Amino acid sequence: MSDVVPQPTSRTRASDADRDHVLQVLATATADGRLTVDEHSELIDKALHARTIGELDVLTQDLGPRAVPAPAPAPLAAATKRGFLAIFGSKSRKGGWHVPAEFTATAVFGAVELDFREARFDAPEVVCTANCVFGAVEITIPDWVRVVDEGSAIFGAREEAGSSSAEPTVTLRLRGYSVFGATEVKRKAPTLKRGGVDRALPEPPTT
Repeated sequence: MSDVVPQPTSRTRASDADRDHVLQVLATATADGRLTVDEHSELIDKALHARTIGELDVLTQDLGPRAVPAPAPAPLAAATKRGFLAIFGSKSRKGGWHVPAEFTATAVFGAVELDFREARFDAPEVVCTANCVFGAVEITIPDWVRVVDEGSAIFGAREEAGSSSAEPTVTLRLRGYSVFGATEVKRKAPTLKRGGVDRALPEPPTT
């Protein structure tokens, strides 16, 4: 009986995390002048359509070594993550949706709109990796959500809402990059009801 030969890494199916890593490498190379805007646009299109790790490696082989992706999370942890992806289109989430502790929002020649005013959070602090390339990630928050933006802008913009007079009960930590695009945070009052942290923080008592 012959042994099972493992599939070569170059033929392994690429994940969203693998594509996001390549997009970040391409963005950095464009910012420091190693790629032109036209080259950057062409390579982004190839990265988004790449099916294997090998196809992604070809795109960045002359830009330096590719970092090894972090090990895949356990199935239980993976179930708590959610991603929002808009390519040449739009994706929105609003109303009473459930916010996981960690998630991504990626807009490429498109827009992702996230409204947290009626959302329920898994934890008192959640992490959103917001990446936009020739696109926009638009975030709407109520007064009781504090935003900490740790992302970067490369020929793009990251606009943060002003501080609130209300005591924050949830922290939204933003990461990621904006390349020829914008990540915008707006503060608005809830339209129907106050959200909160599901099971992690109690709702304020009513009087």
